[in-house]
Amino acid sequence: MRLSSKVAVLAGMGGLLDGYDLIVISGAISLITKTFSITSSTVSGLLIGIAFLGGFFGSIFLSRLVDTSGRKMMFVFDLFLFVGGTLIAGLAVNVPMLFIGRFLTGLAIGVDLAVSWTLVAEFAPKERRGFLLSLQFIMWGIGAVLSFLVLDAFLLLFGTVAWRWAILIGILPAIVVLAIRKSIPESPRWLVSKGKIAEAQETLKHSDIGVSAEELTVLNERTKGYKWSALFSGKLMRLLIGVFFSTFLAFFLIAPINLFTSQVLKTVGLTGDLKISLLGSAFVWLFNIAGFVVGGLLIDKAGRKPIGIISFGVMTLILIVLLAVNVPAGVFFVLWVCMEFLGSLGASVTWTWASELFPTSVRGFAMGVNSSANRLSGFVSSYIIALILSHSMKLLYLSGIGAGIIILFIILVVINIESKGKSLEEISELNM
Repeated sequence: MRLSSKVAVLAGMGGLLDGYDLIVISGAISLITKTFSITSSTVSGLLIGIAFLGGFFGSIFLSRLVDTSGRKMMFVFDLFLFVGGTLIAGLAVNVPMLFIGRFLTGLAIGVDLAVSWTLVAEFAPKERRGFLLSLQFIMWGIGAVLSFLVLDAFLLLFGTVAWRWAILIGILPAIVVLAIRKSIPESPRWLVSKGKIAEAQETLKHSDIGVSAEELTVLNERTKGYKWSALFSGKLMRLLIGVFFSTFLAFFLIAPINLFTSQVLKTVGLTGDLKISLLGSAFVWLFNIAGFVVGGLLIDKAGRKPIGIISFGVMTLILIVLLAVNVPAGVFFVLWVCMEFLGSLGASVTWTWASELFPTSVRGFAMGVNSSANRLSGFVSSYIIALILSHSMKLLYLSGIGAGIIILFIILVVINIESKGKSLEEISELNM
């Protein structure tokens, strides 16, 4: 296996754990509320959202270590944190202990998002970078589908305590991935940025990045003055604001589909049975995976910007139709599935851009800011959308339409960059 592919797969395994962990809690929330006799919708909403809050802090505060201490160290460290948090959550004897475990798990995932996307971007050849980055999302979707299927199976085996087993089983793949990640070399781009040219040359001998240490050194001389504070001025600040809000709003737009599928299906009258709802949610998530696969295959050919415009534009139009027309439950389900596909397609663009647009010396932190937008949106969405669903589906459609329109504006005006076929160094020079 090519080194770039190996890195992408191991990073993708982190995405699988993320997708599994975040989605399993939304499917299991009704079981958890029974276990701990939780009657407050606010508390149950926060139980879904607390991992996102942990992810926000992990992304925004620990991502600096990705640039200062190295990609590889954080690539390994975050899985130790994940295992610890998962163990605490799965064995929780009360609600505060469950909150702590979920927060620590989220903290680990927040760091993993920042380092994984950064590492894959820096190891990937420019011709395949979009696809290799999208692989993380594909694995994320697989993890989400597995969460529904595992929880459904454990529900039959263990009844109301199925949620504990569903959470704890995530430790097993995490330990395996942790062991393999230790074999991954440090990013040659990061090594060059730290003046470790000999080590970078050795890694490049076994990689398929497509650039030499000398080429990386030339660019590093131009960008080595960049500190994390450079992200808050000039063109880099505009781009950072663009990727932050596009990622924040993209998640808000697809959160009802990702996190509340079973509740939405029940709301529109499709099913009220938990087991059937979980299977229906898993089916919808298959189209999420399909969106990431198609995005990965097209993004290096068609380009980032056209895919973003088409996916978010059509998604917004579907929401307008749902707002204007009271469609039958079957038609609603078809449109819901289409939006899942389109949302995944669009997300491939926003996250790929975030990992490409910034210089090596600040890429980890920039990716952390982007990841924090996703986690913050997840935390806010898990609470706000729960309230919206209890009030009105029409309001949910209006919120989505507004988010879609703003994302389109960001793509067309604020970012407005096509990074297809360019090396990270070429993109950095364009943004200097």
